[in-house]
Amino acid sequence: MSGLNRQPTLIVDDRKLRQTTQMVHIQNKLEEFLSAQDARETAMKIYDLLLEVDYELDRILRDPLVRNLYEYDGRFFTPKYTWGFYRAFDGMHILHSLSDATLETFFHRKDRHSAIRWLMEELEKHSWEAKVRRMNWEESGTLSVISRAVLDEIVRHVRQRQAGTAGEDPPLSSEERAFFQSFEDQMKIQ
Repeated sequence: MSGLNRQPTLIVDDRKLRQTTQMVHIQNKLEEFLSAQDARETAMKIYDLLLEVDYELDRILRDPLVRNLYEYDGRFFTPKYTWGFYRAFDGMHILHSLSDATLETFFHRKDRHSAIRWLMEELEKHSWEAKVRRMNWEESGTLSVISRAVLDEIVRHVRQRQAGTAGEDPPLSSEERAFFQSFEDQMKIQ
């Protein structure tokens, strides 16, 4: 029985060991473009972001319903009973995406501050996505980055438009029209 209680700790320790090993490699590669101090600070920012992503994804994965409805491979939640997928790279897969060639792309012909900002902006998308998926799962039971309330509003708008009563609502701004139009187009395809 005690071996069962230790398994999650071993999994977390293994994940931390693999992440640390990969982070050392990334820091060493960053030192080709940055000072040792800047490379260390950037590597720590990346690591902190990975911890946030893993925390959010672990919260989703703790719900047994998620495991019943989706398969998760560290990159995508794939529904078991329908089509599609939801991108959600865990920390290890994010690290693996930071190959030497990828890092070189960020720093090629860029000043170091712009390159670091660009790199972190790209990585922060993973964090944002994981947080939004977790919040939407907890609030609405969906892994979409679009909340159930927004989807319901889109459906309501489409139905009103089909019934010819959409004109009763106040006029939409051009941004709102563009936003709703993209989802209406997707619903036509389905």
